[in-house]
Amino acid sequence: MPSAHVSAEADPQLETIRRALVDLRRLFQRHDVAEVWAAAFGKATSLDYAQLRLLDAVRMSDPTGGATVGDVARRLGIDPSRASRQVARAVANKLLVRGAAQGDGRKVVLRVTAAGARVQQQGTDLTLARIALALDAWPAADRARFATLFGKFAAALAHGV
Repeated sequence: MPSAHVSAEADPQLETIRRALVDLRRLFQRHDVAEVWAAAFGKATSLDYAQLRLLDAVRMSDPTGGATVGDVARRLGIDPSRASRQVARAVANKLLVRGAAQGDGRKVVLRVTAAGARVQQQGTDLTLARIALALDAWPAADRARFATLFGKFAAALAHGV
């Protein structure tokens, strides 16, 4: 297992990757996402990236849509009270509904509504279009290799933390 302290001088590729991740994080945390949505879909929207992340977290926690607030908090890396507030806003906006879990009526689960699924699909379409644009000049072999390696990298980070 690598030591907790790794210097960029010892492995400059790590610093290159770190900087790329910082750039990606900044990109995905921008507050002007609503403007991007307006341009992409021809109308203004109050939806922000946090709502898209929430919808994705519900879907990814349980593909059948039976995620709990705790599941969402873990997937998003936030505390349960913050996740609960985000869920409450999404329920008020009719993007999510709360319901009883099958087999345990005491357990509250979240499901993406039809409206939430439409918003999520728009977000997916926009993200795919942005990725396609960024990779447009790449040869097919490079795109395939990057997809494989980036997927492995993301999985290693997700499981190693």
